[in-house]
Amino acid sequence: MKDTREIRELMLEGPELRLRLLVSGNPQGRPVLFLHGITENAMAFEPILRALPEDLYALSLDWRGRGASDKPESGYGVREYTEDLVTVWNHFSGHADKPLLVGHSMGGRAACAFAALYPELACGVVLIDPPISGPGRRPFPMPLARFLEPKRALAAGDMPLFRSYYSGAGFDYDRKAKELAECSEQAIAQSYEAMNKDSFHTYYRMLRIPALLITAGLSPLITADDEEELSSLNPSVLVKRFEDVGHEVHKLAPDRLVREMLDFLSSLS
Repeated sequence: MKDTREIRELMLEGPELRLRLLVSGNPQGRPVLFLHGITENAMAFEPILRALPEDLYALSLDWRGRGASDKPESGYGVREYTEDLVTVWNHFSGHADKPLLVGHSMGGRAACAFAALYPELACGVVLIDPPISGPGRRPFPMPLARFLEPKRALAAGDMPLFRSYYSGAGFDYDRKAKELAECSEQAIAQSYEAMNKDSFHTYYRMLRIPALLITAGLSPLITADDEEELSSLNPSVLVKRFEDVGHEVHKLAPDRLVREMLDFLSSLS
């Protein structure tokens, strides 16, 4: 990917905690807000921020408990995450267009909830392979240990064990190590629990703004049968399947993701 844009840091004071964002581009332009997954931070989207057109205002959030945002002992459910997005939204210029939300995995669940609850505050939403677990649904398909053990291996200096948890051509192990090192265990454990307790399908059904769902064919989170059900649940959502890509679409197929995202954004205007 081309690497042309300068990245700046932005700290926002919320009602309960401070949130850090990485930002790039024109603050008066259309905001595009990237929301990472359970064990990442804002750096997960840095290459994409640098590759976007300069007229967009690109932002990537450190969720609470990750990166340089505050790390409370508790408060890692969809309600708290949507409240953090209200804090971020309040930062946007009154002269700018409504933001596009782009959420990966857990970030996709939070983006879906925010877009459903506050449809007047976003122009659209892109959901990248979000987990669809929740009340009355099958549980999240991987154990909590799958997220905690690589962090603990990293802390113990066992790099071979840490690397054994990840695969994929071109996977950036150094970036993942930095992300995990800046993620609190409370954030991981409580966010994992919330993905089984908080609803997804309810908010998905409520979506009334333009929405794009991107699924990953090599990921266990959304099967072809799941796609069919989601299409019946909300036919207005556009669905694209990256058949040959794993869960971390933004890292494994960033160019393709950017093309789909910009095409979707162009369709909104």
